[in-house]
Amino acid sequence: MVVFPKLRSLLLATVLAGGACGVAQAADLFTPPPPNPVPPSANEDWYLTIGASVSADPSYPGADNYSFRPGLIFSVRKASQLNVFRSVDDNPSFALFDTGNFRVGAVGRIDWGRDSGDSYRLTGLGNIDPALEAGAFAEWYITDWLRTRAELRYGVGGFEGIRGLLGADVILPYGQWRFAVGPRLTYGGSGYMSTYFGVTPVQAVVANAFGNPLPVYNASAGFDMVGAMAQLTYNFRNGFETGVFGGYGRLLGDAASSPLTTDANQFTAGVSLSYTFNIGKAWW
Repeated sequence: MVVFPKLRSLLLATVLAGGACGVAQAADLFTPPPPNPVPPSANEDWYLTIGASVSADPSYPGADNYSFRPGLIFSVRKASQLNVFRSVDDNPSFALFDTGNFRVGAVGRIDWGRDSGDSYRLTGLGNIDPALEAGAFAEWYITDWLRTRAELRYGVGGFEGIRGLLGADVILPYGQWRFAVGPRLTYGGSGYMSTYFGVTPVQAVVANAFGNPLPVYNASAGFDMVGAMAQLTYNFRNGFETGVFGGYGRLLGDAASSPLTTDANQFTAGVSLSYTFNIGKAWW
């Protein structure tokens, strides 16, 4: 049975986008995006989308209990790209190269870590501090209704190592509504896998001393979860967009076999709200 324990306090990080964005008239700064696609132009306005989501996720990778967590929605796009699909599980990103159908840029994410109090299986292991992940992403819109996306990030802090994501979305618009669904596959480097799914000899000794009979376990790098994400959004056409989403993932390999994993089936569900506004011409 899924239970919701007392939520641990989370440190919310505020990401500030710095730098001048050209000179924009004050009256235009909070102008909502145009309701219809805008033809590409060499002198387009740029728009900032910022918002938040709240979701119920496993308390830690492999957990069978759930916690509420916040998420950050952040992107910067040209006017001609405003109506392009953005998934709620896309990590905050900024395109450095954009042809319309193909985008490459920088991406970041915060991993919130793990609390040893989240489960009896973690007794004696100690906490895992939050980690900052940064890297690159690439998107390819094969057609208007099919998008593929890949992310490769490197984490530092609570763990040190590579995290990867491969995904695709079938996009079905209907007026101001848009439904999307598609598969997801994630990769964990050795640093991530050993931190979240491994048990060192020292940890095993301490855990056993506290009555938690854990064996030593080595978790190697590899694909750690496969699943799918579905979402439904509504655009108010005044800058605001809201949505609901849900996902399922199945742990793979060493992640599924870890003695710390209490359920290989991992679910998520949540809501999101974002606002998009004009930030003027690009200085670059």
